[in-house]
Amino acid sequence: IQEKVMPFTRHTGPALSPFNAWVLVKSLETMELRVERMVSNAQIIAEFLEARPEIKSVRFPGLKSHPNHALAMKQMSGGGTTIGIEFVGDQAQVFAFMNKLRVIDISNNLGDSKSLITHPATTTHRRLGPEVQAEMGITPSVLRLSVGLEHSADLIKDLTQALS
Repeated sequence: IQEKVMPFTRHTGPALSPFNAWVLVKSLETMELRVERMVSNAQIIAEFLEARPEIKSVRFPGLKSHPNHALAMKQMSGGGTTIGIEFVGDQAQVFAFMNKLRVIDISNNLGDSKSLITHPATTTHRRLGPEVQAEMGITPSVLRLSVGLEHSADLIKDLTQALS
């Protein structure tokens, strides 16, 4: 534990400051509303993407086409907020799509109130070899979209213009 905890506390301090604790508590007051909106948006976006010819597959437990949909719906109240998207095409086409996005931001992490998109093969999973990535379902044409609080119509408009 000491090897894990000590470096963290050395960089962050042993306790939250009173202000940071207050901000954290305030954020918890609206967390349920924010998560409900993000989950609803993700469902709408996943259904939209699944119907697009540019998309090879959509990995999202809220879709009936997902192999674990029934289990997910027993365990969760929705499909979550992160969507795996596999494009028809290569990495260059995927990057061109990402660069056309205006509302959704490119990021190397996920989990924000704003919609973010990342290319796992060159960010979060870049240290893994191509064989290991392939075993995990990560190819150069896969993106991960973390859906945020924006209006779903605005997100669909952004995705549509980036796909064209």
